[in-house]
Amino acid sequence: GELALENLFTLDVPPQASTSISESDIINGAIIALHSLLIMGMQAGVRGTPTQLERMFEHLLTQRKSGGNNGSERDPINYTRKLKYDRDTTAGIHILALLKRKRNAQGAFDLLVSLGAWNKHEDLALLRSGFPIRFTEKEEEAANKAENNVRDPDSLLGLRKDLRKLKVYTIDAASTSEIDDGLSVQAFTDKDGALRQRFWIHIADADKWAPRGSEIIQTAQRRVTSLYLPMGSVPMFPSRLSVGCMSLKANHDTCALSLGVEILPDGAIDVSSIILVPSLIRVTYRLTYDSADEMLEEGVGYSEEWQLGALLSAATRRRTYRAKNGSTEGLVRVQIPQGSVNVQKDPSKEDGLAISLSIEDSNNSGANSTSGAAGYVSLSSSSSPLPYAPPLSASNLLVTEMMIMAGEAMGKWGMGIGEGFELPYRCQVKPDFIGRQQEANNLSLLKESNKGNGYCAAWYLRRFLRPVQVKKESLPHAGMGLECYVQWTSPIRRYSDLQVHAAVKRHLRRKRVDEMITKGVPIPPQITATDLGGPISQPPDSDNETKSKQISVAHNGQDEAPIDFLEGQGLVRAARQLQRRSQEYWVFEYIKRQMKDLAPGDELVFECTVLGIINLDRMQYAIYINELGLEHRYLSEKGELKEGQTLLLKVADVNSLMGLLTLKWT
Repeated sequence: GELALENLFTLDVPPQASTSISESDIINGAIIALHSLLIMGMQAGVRGTPTQLERMFEHLLTQRKSGGNNGSERDPINYTRKLKYDRDTTAGIHILALLKRKRNAQGAFDLLVSLGAWNKHEDLALLRSGFPIRFTEKEEEAANKAENNVRDPDSLLGLRKDLRKLKVYTIDAASTSEIDDGLSVQAFTDKDGALRQRFWIHIADADKWAPRGSEIIQTAQRRVTSLYLPMGSVPMFPSRLSVGCMSLKANHDTCALSLGVEILPDGAIDVSSIILVPSLIRVTYRLTYDSADEMLEEGVGYSEEWQLGALLSAATRRRTYRAKNGSTEGLVRVQIPQGSVNVQKDPSKEDGLAISLSIEDSNNSGANSTSGAAGYVSLSSSSSPLPYAPPLSASNLLVTEMMIMAGEAMGKWGMGIGEGFELPYRCQVKPDFIGRQQEANNLSLLKESNKGNGYCAAWYLRRFLRPVQVKKESLPHAGMGLECYVQWTSPIRRYSDLQVHAAVKRHLRRKRVDEMITKGVPIPPQITATDLGGPISQPPDSDNETKSKQISVAHNGQDEAPIDFLEGQGLVRAARQLQRRSQEYWVFEYIKRQMKDLAPGDELVFECTVLGIINLDRMQYAIYINELGLEHRYLSEKGELKEGQTLLLKVADVNSLMGLLTLKWT
């Protein structure tokens, strides 16, 4: 679309006769009109009050004021965000009137499609969000510079530990290209002769390539997160970094931030065992979830690759431990699976696109995953409550629990540092079952009756769950059943995780520099104040104790390239809404294609499960469309329905752009 609009101004226009209107005035006017049309067209399908619309766009203003290039409105990205926030449609309405088209968002959308600026499947939610969808030349140059940067403060200070002797597994979806986590098991004998296991979680050291104060980190600051949409991903970093040097590629020496930890018999973390170091690792196996599951099912994960079996055993203990501590896994039997759409180019299709839909079950919830003797996971292929739901995946559980354990261990490590060191703790208060006794009783009845194969209880539980907050204090995360939790395992995809890496490594560097000054060891001249988060103070004529005190005080003073853990939270929220809206659009397109393929006179009918009542006066219910993995609202034409009731509903109408799906009784 951007290229199509740019091409409008590349025509070789012959010189005109003398006129009072200059060529630049005409071009400026055309640009203003197109801007206005684009802003109008973006609103197609948007529903809500003026106040709701203001909230929808408020992150653009906040990000523009605090974003890259110091918020300069001359920056192309900030200028675009200003246009989208202001939403000036005056010129667009005038153009539509002259062309005798509808003077509304749909009219602007239709005009832009007919011009070739957009296609009929243009992702308007993505355009409204303000996320840059292309990297500028300046950003690509910064990425090239970062890729060729050999400077490593952690190696200079002797902090980077060589862990290449460990066997490292990465386990991801087959389509994943940004590999940011790996797992290892280290078996050793302690001084008493007991055999012990240390579990290592290796996370890509993105901070080495995008350090604080660098040009390339501004690219991440503008985006805050990678986007994962049905038509493809929009990465936070250019691919030469995210898929290249940052990624934990197999059979390559790569830099990581590695956390080692031991687990107690009940699944709790042994806090005294936590090790956190910048490292150099070499990934041994790049596995997919399917291949890891196969290795576990066939026994290879318990013989030649015994580390996989050890990781799964630890993961099941961890799941049981968290469930006993009140996590959502211990509150409901299952989680409601969700449909996921993938769109690929296919010349054989009418619009050149093929749509596929799969239903995914998260191993981040569901007490059925912790049942059985000693709390070990039951992962039979028939464990899915409904035929459309996928079977539980051992490797998915393994990775989920290891990443959650890494978050808890990081939080506990941070708690042990003491005053002056901060991390962004994700906190969630416990559900108030006592204060809402009647609703709690309803939940218990739904669980006991197993209505809707457990989906009704999972849906009803949500009313008790409070929003997650990010705080400096290490408060509990009730939903995970943890005393503390810090998110840091996806620094290639989440800017907030990258911030944690920077804070942790600055602390480790300051500690090492303090030790060097105390021992009278010279600090490498390449180390800067930005590496440490503050200026170095090394007086020439003082005893070692005085030197140590002075440098510690300096580091807690003026910060260089300060870290704000709440930076970009508006864009993070916008990203969640965008990803949900894009998924919904393509699910509805999937339904439209199914309807188009029907024989004359046939109807598209779906089996649905009633999850619960939303509004009794309107007879509005939450339903789950089993075949699509889709939760939807349904106005009953047959009066009152029962939780867990199975319905056969036909599609009466579907409008992808407006986000509308109407179902009727068959």
